[in-house]
Amino acid sequence: MAARTGAGGLSLQERFERSRTGRILISLFVIVTLVTVVTANLPASRLQEVLLKPDHPYLYGVGLDQTWGVFAPDPRQVTVDLRAQVMFADGSQETWQVPRRNNVVGEYLDYRWLKWAEWTVQPAYSNLYRPAAIYAARRLATRGRRPVRVSLIDRSHPISPPGQIPDVEPVGDRTFYTTPITEAMLRGTSG
Repeated sequence: MAARTGAGGLSLQERFERSRTGRILISLFVIVTLVTVVTANLPASRLQEVLLKPDHPYLYGVGLDQTWGVFAPDPRQVTVDLRAQVMFADGSQETWQVPRRNNVVGEYLDYRWLKWAEWTVQPAYSNLYRPAAIYAARRLATRGRRPVRVSLIDRSHPISPPGQIPDVEPVGDRTFYTTPITEAMLRGTSG
């Protein structure tokens, strides 16, 4: 597909990049992005906290809010696998899990779900517990089956160091939140 050309045979993009206003806007974009990335990667301190305050919307908006803790010096030691055990009014139970697609495209589509699950199981983000439980209840609710209770479970196992194959992978289930589910929660009319 050919680029649209205007006066002088230049595309809109080329005209923008060559204009004084365009060069200024592009330079500002690059400077803001670099300052934001540098600020986000400063060691945790009061300075970083103050500098990040105005950067937060931009940082999250463009997806630069990644940390490098996975690499060093303290990588994750266990997997995270969030599940919701949903009990229905008829006494039956069903498990809701974070959606996972195929290993090729799914890795890209599911990343945000996996990141959400990682945060949800942490006590520091306990404000996510109730909304997560309500979401799972709503996903499994049908006309004939009304959820009455949800328990959030973190099923984890240790991650072996590179080059080591574990003999047996011990799995630990930790129920970290349980809540009753009301009709109002399912309808979204109660906070």
